[in-house]
Amino acid sequence: MLRVILILCFVLAVSGSALYMTKLSVDGRYDRLSQLQTEIKAAENRAIILEAEWAFLSRPDRLLNLSSSLLSMRPITQNRVLPLESIPLRQPASAPSDSKASDTNDRGDNAQ
Repeated sequence: MLRVILILCFVLAVSGSALYMTKLSVDGRYDRLSQLQTEIKAAENRAIILEAEWAFLSRPDRLLNLSSSLLSMRPITQNRVLPLESIPLRQPASAPSDSKASDTNDRGDNAQ
């Protein structure tokens, strides 16, 4: 009877230790999860701020002012625009001529 009690106490101690280790593992994972959620929120906030900065910096009126002051750019005038007919069309690739084929046949006949 004493052996049964000792075995039960040992089983209870082992199962209690295993349960405690499992609890510590789960708590650690919850801590890591909350840390990751905090990092995700911070990254989302940074992305929102960057999008707002991009929208502010890429305003058309600001870009026009910068281009005119820094690059000395002007709008394209009518005399700078070419009509479509002034662009040369690409010529089709020429097919191999039949004279080359007949030359190789003539050479083959002379070699024999």
